[in-house]
Amino acid sequence: MTSVKRACVLGLLAGACLAQSQAPATTDQLQYFRFMLMNLASLDHSPSAVTAFGNHLAPQFGLNSQESAQIQSAAQQLATLLLQIRASAATITAGKTVLSDADAASLAALSSQREQLITTLANQILNSVRPETAARLRMPGQIVAAATAKGQAAQ
Repeated sequence: MTSVKRACVLGLLAGACLAQSQAPATTDQLQYFRFMLMNLASLDHSPSAVTAFGNHLAPQFGLNSQESAQIQSAAQQLATLLLQIRASAATITAGKTVLSDADAASLAALSSQREQLITTLANQILNSVRPETAARLRMPGQIVAAATAKGQAAQ
């Protein structure tokens, strides 16, 4: 095989590897993604705190500019939903001292909507970053889960 053909084959294999989708985030890994995305999308933290947290992610996980932009875009999508949820929750609870079962169900549905979006965004992030970056982004959730399991086993 000529070196040109070999290079083409290797290029095709590399492209195929990058195009493969990542396994979905586990429940443990989603805990870290929730933490990360909620901090980046926070409506309550100061803008400087959110920026500082976001700036810390690139060196911590070895993100390139495209990966950082993908995470920021995901956080912006979550922030938009959080604004909508806040407005809906305010409407549901306006002027009430006691919530009906229907009100509680409506609030639970809003919470479920937030969690579904976080799961979707986490998996989109994992599928849009390099495999080695995805592995680093999965690690905090795995570490916390292992420590929690170890602590529970010791009890």
